[in-house]
Amino acid sequence: MRAFATLAFFASLAAAAAAQENAPIVVGVAAPLSDAQEILGRQLTAGVEAALAARNGEARTVVADTSCSAKGGETAARSFVEKKASIVVGFLCVEAIEAALPILKEAGIATIDVGVRENRLTDDKPKTGYLIYRLAPRSEAEAVAVSRYIAARWADQPFGLIEDGSIAARGLVDQLRRRLGDEGLKPQTLDNYRPAEEKQFGLARRLQRTGVTRFFIAGDRPDIAIIARDAKESGLKLTIVGAEGLFDEASVDAPLPAGIIAIGPKTQFPELSPDTRATPQETAGADGEADAAASEDPGALPPQGYFGPGYAAAEIGVDAVIGSRENDKPVADALSSQSFATALGPVRFDENGDSDFDLFRVFEWRGDEFVDETGG
Repeated sequence: MRAFATLAFFASLAAAAAAQENAPIVVGVAAPLSDAQEILGRQLTAGVEAALAARNGEARTVVADTSCSAKGGETAARSFVEKKASIVVGFLCVEAIEAALPILKEAGIATIDVGVRENRLTDDKPKTGYLIYRLAPRSEAEAVAVSRYIAARWADQPFGLIEDGSIAARGLVDQLRRRLGDEGLKPQTLDNYRPAEEKQFGLARRLQRTGVTRFFIAGDRPDIAIIARDAKESGLKLTIVGAEGLFDEASVDAPLPAGIIAIGPKTQFPELSPDTRATPQETAGADGEADAAASEDPGALPPQGYFGPGYAAAEIGVDAVIGSRENDKPVADALSSQSFATALGPVRFDENGDSDFDLFRVFEWRGDEFVDETGG
């Protein structure tokens, strides 16, 4: 009788393990789906759904609107716990993810962040114990990408750094100076300007006196266009490199001249042509009430913006859940120990949860759009 009971016990354990292995994978998607950030949230959810649709129903989604607020993040996290999410991907706003992480940690649900760059999320992980893994670049990633470009292209040429006086621009230039200094490179000139001015002839004259023609400018696209225009009118032909600010809305009065270089994350993903098959989905609003809904056609939005990071996060999330079930270990262990193949390249996370996922590229303005620079 005792042997029979022992066999029955192990049989029940095997049955439970098989049931767990065959249980549906539920991917929680945390995205802002209201107000000004809605389009970004829709890009993210479309990317996740496209990735899951390409995997023939291995997983389904539960989508929650984070409203880019602490309350929205907390409500979203509780909805993921209630719906038994296997893993959560998304989060574009720091307030939302910081409110959600303690709740998700308590439930043992790992999170893959795609949009929040604040270093403290992962730097504080040894202290907080949050189950956070990040595809989003760290806050210094922009400076790293720009310094890499300058060191490769201008190491033997005089160059200067210009900023628009804002805290963000000054911080970026300070980081650049430190990083370039570590490479033994020093800008020949430093300058700044007042943004949103109709003319920048004063700056153009100062630059002309330096004899330097290669400049990195930390500023917005309309200002950089005006600086380039007024420098040209002053007889100064500049080679200008900018950062993510160059992807902002164009100025009608001063279009960018051809040849301007922008360094920033890749935002167009034509290689991820979305499968139009619907993914089973539930949508939870900011109030936590979940309504069953058919998935939007992922093809409704072009594959751009957060579509790409969302796509990769979904691929990683599903593979991590599968790996955790096969090895009977937590999903966080799989994320910490595996290398993941995604449509955008291999990804691995370090001990703090930061990844080697790098979408920064070199783009050149060709008169009507930025295109991947040859060899960039």
